[in-house]
Amino acid sequence: MRSLPGWSQPFWSWLTAKPLIEQLDTRRSKTPLYHIVVSALLLATGIALSVLGAIQGLYGLLPFGFILATAGTKQFQVMICHQAVHDMVLDGKRANEILGTVISSALMLKPFRTYKSEHVHHHDHQSLLTDLDDTLTFLRDNVGLRTSDTVAQMWTKLVIHAFSPIAMVRSVWGRVAATVLQPNRKVAALTIGAWGIGIGAAIWAGGLHIFLLAYALPVFVGYHICTTFRLAAEHTWPPVEVLRARGIAFIAESTTGVFIGEPLNIPDNASRLMRFHLTSIWLVRMLSYHLFIRLFVMVGDTPCHDFHHRRPRSREWPNYVTAREADRLKGSKPFPSNYLDFWGYGNAVTNNFQSFQLAADYYDQTEARNPSQHTTNEKEVFA
Repeated sequence: MRSLPGWSQPFWSWLTAKPLIEQLDTRRSKTPLYHIVVSALLLATGIALSVLGAIQGLYGLLPFGFILATAGTKQFQVMICHQAVHDMVLDGKRANEILGTVISSALMLKPFRTYKSEHVHHHDHQSLLTDLDDTLTFLRDNVGLRTSDTVAQMWTKLVIHAFSPIAMVRSVWGRVAATVLQPNRKVAALTIGAWGIGIGAAIWAGGLHIFLLAYALPVFVGYHICTTFRLAAEHTWPPVEVLRARGIAFIAESTTGVFIGEPLNIPDNASRLMRFHLTSIWLVRMLSYHLFIRLFVMVGDTPCHDFHHRRPRSREWPNYVTAREADRLKGSKPFPSNYLDFWGYGNAVTNNFQSFQLAADYYDQTEARNPSQHTTNEKEVFA
């Protein structure tokens, strides 16, 4: 990034989620409201593009609308609802609960109180990457990953689950059922009522197909696809002895940084024409494949998810790009090891799959001690 124009550096730092060191001294502090607004703009822009494309017959806009609306939906979940669970978005638990409930209802995510009660297991080092952890449950019970699978088999299962119509229907049904059956009956009634009014209004206006295309499709189908691919990059498996000990080293080594991009390699003796050629190819890849991954899969602060696990109560979460880098440069004390970095989504997932294979002994022994601990669950699990 350093060789590119200075005015473009904030964009590259967002895209890669990795800042230049000199940017730490010139950073502008962001607030939770900033990320709420960005999430809303992504969702609204995506919906607007899809509506425009459907009404005007500009069908080339539909994929962009789908991507942006999905990005907004998922960012609302992984950043705003997630941080509201930790009471880190607004002041006070009640305010955070109201915010999280409104977002969860509008997007029909997992009911906020349910999500909050379950999320504690994800941050408990005794239950992370066990059958009490919804990430492992999703990958093993829904995607079907097994430690005996080859990496190619795991990738195949991941792709199949992401685009499986049956898995999508189960996902939609699971979210609707969780909303209807949630313990908070008042929120359930308001949520179903609001969605019913929205669908009824769309039918009355003769635009049900537009409502489904512009809103329901990214909120349900796009979310399912994004979640499937994102969870494969969320956690890695440390060595078996670290898994068994489940101490502070486990917290440090079970999550890595997943940075989006690839190096621009130009030989020192390259001609001007060759430099232009290599730079052009790099820019095309960064602004197509890697930008898509950043918008659609590794949304919000998910590339720096390891910072959240190390510092779950940090008020610097809105500045995740620079906060993680600053913590890394200080050595991330008191953790016994510093942050682990992986460049490229595919590289990170392949590494996670390989580490999952190496964890076979840990899971085999755990199940031998507790044969009833792991049972296949066909119900969709939303992380």
